[in-house]
Amino acid sequence: MRLEQHYTAPPSKLMRDYIHGEHTIRRYFSYEPLQSEFSARLEKLRTHAADREKLSRIMRNFMEPNGISEAASAHLDDFRNGAPVIVTGQQAGLLTGPLYTVHKAISVIVLAKQASEQLQTKVVPVFWIAGEDHDLAEISHLYREVNHRVDKLNFPHAEYGKNSASTAVLNHDKVRTFLEEYFRSLPETEHSKSLHQLVFSYLEKAETFTDFFAAILNYFFSEEGLLYIDAAFPELRQYESVYFEKLIEKSEEIAATVYETEQALAKDGYSAVIGAEKDAANLFITVKGERILLQREGSRFFGNNGAVSFTYEELMDIAKTSPERLSNNVVTRPIMQEMVFPVLAFVGGPGEIAYWAAFKGAFNLLGMEMPVVMPRLNMTLITRQTETLLKRYNLTFMDVVNDRKITALKAELEDAIREKKAESLVDSLKEKIEAEYEEVKEQFMQVSKGLEPIVEKNLQIHLKQLTFLKNKLQDEVMLKHSTQFNHYAFIENELLPNNGFQERIYNPFPYMNLYGEELVKDILKLRIPYDKNHKIIYL
Repeated sequence: MRLEQHYTAPPSKLMRDYIHGEHTIRRYFSYEPLQSEFSARLEKLRTHAADREKLSRIMRNFMEPNGISEAASAHLDDFRNGAPVIVTGQQAGLLTGPLYTVHKAISVIVLAKQASEQLQTKVVPVFWIAGEDHDLAEISHLYREVNHRVDKLNFPHAEYGKNSASTAVLNHDKVRTFLEEYFRSLPETEHSKSLHQLVFSYLEKAETFTDFFAAILNYFFSEEGLLYIDAAFPELRQYESVYFEKLIEKSEEIAATVYETEQALAKDGYSAVIGAEKDAANLFITVKGERILLQREGSRFFGNNGAVSFTYEELMDIAKTSPERLSNNVVTRPIMQEMVFPVLAFVGGPGEIAYWAAFKGAFNLLGMEMPVVMPRLNMTLITRQTETLLKRYNLTFMDVVNDRKITALKAELEDAIREKKAESLVDSLKEKIEAEYEEVKEQFMQVSKGLEPIVEKNLQIHLKQLTFLKNKLQDEVMLKHSTQFNHYAFIENELLPNNGFQERIYNPFPYMNLYGEELVKDILKLRIPYDKNHKIIYL
């Protein structure tokens, strides 16, 4: 395994401006996305009101079913004794979801180590599992390569309704069938059997999507001591009770400032990604197992077009007595995260950082400031087969991803192998037939103008047959060169699937199937600089 680095420009203007220090976007954040900002942020955290004893116990209780490693236990002790955290998070995807979930965890681990050295104090990595999320369509699929194309394999999730990832009780038979189909699509290797056993052993013990996700996350990162907590964990919800009260109390002002900030961002040339509304409560409530987004109208909170409704006092009482019924949305989740944890830095992807750009005023309303917001590490894994093909066609990662050379190479190859003489003969014949049919049409129309459509139809039949003939010729030519075209498709499917980065499509297991179970652990052994360069990892 070896590491290369190259800069690849982010797809969005906001992220390009953010990482390059443009004042226009940076003014929406409290800190620059630089490790040099950690010292100032650490000073601000000394007065954070976290009940460290209780929080460390809550995290320990959540992590206990998967086993707590020595490193994780040490980090829990460090947190209890005053260590700040570097936090990231993601939904509880099947098999961890896209690779960027693992990359986020690697990012907080690497950054926490570097921050500890820089600040000469313990800094702890934390993963916030968004188990409260009920959009199961976002986590209930896997991508695979089938017949030289990227195929999306969807898990049937309708039976779970609007249950969240942490409350939807898995139908083990259906999940098992789904995963069996997925694993059959992977090539058989020396690692396949052990990986299969690993995944299915965790599935058997899991009751929910979140359980399954947390077990695999723990497998990958227990030796690094990554701490993790489910946003929907009942003990954490009880701890958050007083914070939900604050969010309800300030809901009108939070909605107003987020809305106004999004308008300002739009004027500065950035897309409004949240679509904030002034009457948003920015909270969900669970009613009869259904998670419902609340809106606000005066002193009332309602959802499902008025099917559920609460007064301000009723909602405050729920926050006090049944906080497990409440959960955060995209706006209040970062605020809750900051109220719960002393966050030195938050690590996020491009989409999350675009959201965070609208939150500075909301943090300030609650007497807080945003932590340092750091872009996660971007990575691409290059298998030996992919590396061999890149060398064969004299290509680099940057040629494929930045310069999109595969498209040009395919076009060049298609042009080079065309049977131009035969195609020209067919085209010439089509022109002759069209010319002859003009005379035929004139003669027929002298008999009856009503015959013109019949002549036209007959002409089109002949032209269609010639087009078919030409296409068959091209198909045969392409078939003779199918190996090279398949190689190009393979490279694109690996490095640029669906015209985007690999880390947004595939999960880690296809690469573990080729490399081995130690893949993630070996990546963490690399000396990975925390910077804006894309990390290319040759397996």
